[in-house]
Amino acid sequence: MHIAKQKRSENIIEYVLYMWQLEDFIRACNFDFEKIAVHYNLNDSSQYEARQWFQAFVSAMKHEGIEQSGHLMQLKELVQELSDINITLLKNPEEVKYKEAFNAAMPHIAEIIEKSNNTLKNEIDACITAVYGLLLLRLKQQKISEESEAAFATITHFLAFLAFKYKKLSMCQ
Repeated sequence: MHIAKQKRSENIIEYVLYMWQLEDFIRACNFDFEKIAVHYNLNDSSQYEARQWFQAFVSAMKHEGIEQSGHLMQLKELVQELSDINITLLKNPEEVKYKEAFNAAMPHIAEIIEKSNNTLKNEIDACITAVYGLLLLRLKQQKISEESEAAFATITHFLAFLAFKYKKLSMCQ
């Protein structure tokens, strides 16, 4: 699908968030492809490629058994790849500003991991999960405390830095 491709090439974090949102949207539609097709206007003959992409996405979710919750393996692997890049960047003595962004976010990341009963796989998984949760709260128009907003600001700043580094590394390959 065009939007997913564009997000993947522009900002890997936004791509993951978008794909998680699609997973939840498909679940909300009870995997009813016609509901999905109507929402995304996939019944038009010019939307053949997008229709095929969505059908493959729905099939993959069913095949991987994530009808109720969870994320596609390809997305889990991508989050793990981002975590590996994060570790590499943190070990690089030239990445001073990156380390500063990470260290500013780390107390909030640690708190998120602790609140999840350590179910989150790594710091990057915790950050993306937290931002996704924030997006859901905003969609529900729920109030977010100033303290939480400040915590999310450090996390999103760090994730933006990681997305920038990922894009830069992807362009070199």
